[in-house]
Amino acid sequence: MASETHTESESLKDKATGIISEAPKKAKSFQQFFKKFGNDWATTFAGALAYSLLTAMLPIAIALVAILGFVLTLIPGQQHSTAILSALKAIPGLQSVQQDLVQSVTDRLAKSAGFLAIIAVLLAVFGGSRLFVAIEGSLDIVYRVRPRTFVKKNLIAIMMMLIFTVLVPIMVFAAALPATILHIVSQNPSMKAIPFLSTVAANGFIIQLGGYAGGLVSAFLLFEAIYVIVPNQRINPRNSWQGAIVAAILLEIFISLFPLYTSNLLGTYQGQIGLAIVLLAFFYYFAVILMLGAEVNAFFFENVRPLPNDLGTFVSTMGGKLNQDRPDAEADSHINSKPTEQADYAHIAHTRHEEEKNQRKNLEKQERIMRPQIQQDQKQRKEKEKKTQSGKMATTIGVVAGSVLTVLIEGLRIRRGGK
Repeated sequence: MASETHTESESLKDKATGIISEAPKKAKSFQQFFKKFGNDWATTFAGALAYSLLTAMLPIAIALVAILGFVLTLIPGQQHSTAILSALKAIPGLQSVQQDLVQSVTDRLAKSAGFLAIIAVLLAVFGGSRLFVAIEGSLDIVYRVRPRTFVKKNLIAIMMMLIFTVLVPIMVFAAALPATILHIVSQNPSMKAIPFLSTVAANGFIIQLGGYAGGLVSAFLLFEAIYVIVPNQRINPRNSWQGAIVAAILLEIFISLFPLYTSNLLGTYQGQIGLAIVLLAFFYYFAVILMLGAEVNAFFFENVRPLPNDLGTFVSTMGGKLNQDRPDAEADSHINSKPTEQADYAHIAHTRHEEEKNQRKNLEKQERIMRPQIQQDQKQRKEKEKKTQSGKMATTIGVVAGSVLTVLIEGLRIRRGGK
């Protein structure tokens, strides 16, 4: 028993030591993540995306009104239409809409649905797709990729606009669905007779929980589609669903708490000004959440490192070096650009080292390729030298033999002549 207790204590101690040793690494990793988030100007791009969202809402809203007009003509009974419009008033920010506008929509919605659908298509092709052109530009900065060509960029933007038009209403209306469902079930005796529906209708917590779950799933699908399709990069869904979940959860929390924000901090604004401020605030935080989820995917799962400086300092430093157009009248007070310059020098040194390494590898490869040929040439040269040496030896022997024979013949001739 004592040995087992000792072993368990050592195991717990090892685990605790491992957690303590990993804590600085994780802290440094999160520090690098927030450095990337700040240096990429994520909040600045979020402001630009909020404006793009605001301008894209007109064609998307017209499309939604047209679709809703068709829906209202198909639903029997005026009470269901009233319930849907009452649910629309519960959406954050729409409480400020003037009553005459809501009444006008109620009276003319079904009659003008076809005309509005035509206008929606024409406006959404240009206005709505500009939103996703802006999102692609922001995510290209996050992922460090070059933009698509003009035609392909706009085709992707139009496709994403259609996905956005379908998913966003489901996501936003999910918060208002509980009250709508309860109202429809309570007003319909045939539905109340069904045991399951009556039980669910009597339990508001289940309806509310289902609404949050539906909104969470819709938000996840929206962000996942954006993170996989919009950046000009082949992104595996395994490297994007984590950021989509983070963004979806944050968005659902934000939607749940947004009425408190509007009532406490924006309660003094009335009418159209209040609606504009509410929409801008909602769109800005939506864009911040969108950028945050993209940064999670890029940093933790695509291994995209932070810039040495913020985006403006980085571009001005590197652009000034490449174009040599940094103005002499630049103010003395500016952000220290040494991190970018040091990274540039380190990159140059690394590139030279890699070039030298590649040259050595190429020489070694060439030597390996040429070595058999060189050896064969050397062998042929030696054989040729041997043949040449043997030929010279035979010639020398022949000359010597000829000379000796000549001397002998000449000696015999002289003796005969003497006799």
